[in-house]
Amino acid sequence: MRWNRYIQNFRHRRALVLSNDSRASDTIAAMVTRLGMALEQLSPAGDDFRTALENAEGQRDVMFIDGDLNLFPEAGHNAPAELQHIPVIGLVGIEAPSRLRTLMQLGATAFLSKPVQSGSIFSALYLAINTFEQKADLRSSIQELEYRRRYRRHVIKAVTMVMKSHSLDDEGAFAILRKESMRARLSLEAYCEGVVQRSTTQTIDDKEPDEKQAVAD
Repeated sequence: MRWNRYIQNFRHRRALVLSNDSRASDTIAAMVTRLGMALEQLSPAGDDFRTALENAEGQRDVMFIDGDLNLFPEAGHNAPAELQHIPVIGLVGIEAPSRLRTLMQLGATAFLSKPVQSGSIFSALYLAINTFEQKADLRSSIQELEYRRRYRRHVIKAVTMVMKSHSLDDEGAFAILRKESMRARLSLEAYCEGVVQRSTTQTIDDKEPDEKQAVAD
């Protein structure tokens, strides 16, 4: 996982601010502009919030959400799925556990207390963006492990087949499969799946003449 490179330059990113607190919005606007970020103020009452989420990109956008708006009282069920794919910073006015929980369910990994102080915005951005990147890397690693787990049975079958056809032990058979997968520029799992599928197809083809002969007889 690529957790050794922390992002500290936020230029060319975009801050999406959803708040009806003009003081907080103005403070955030001034600071993110100073950091070289683009800014888009969103209205809680309009459709621009949903439109912005649909077009948001995790590698570009950061969402500032005011928890006092209480837009998603049942965030665990009704929160927009797009919010899970971008860094989120929660603006906290009323420090009620339910509001904090809602912001966390919306994906917030950093918080700014209101009234927002400009000196704390860089830290919140740093924490939110880098935590988001770490979580994305973790999800990617989990997906890769799940993929390898699902296809492990193909590797075992392929190793067994090579052991039988080449009179090798398991280490020798595995070495051959790994070498051939590298030559084919495929993952070991994908290559072994192909080996097993070709073997199954060949077995079926070999059986068909016998079946046809049995029908004729």
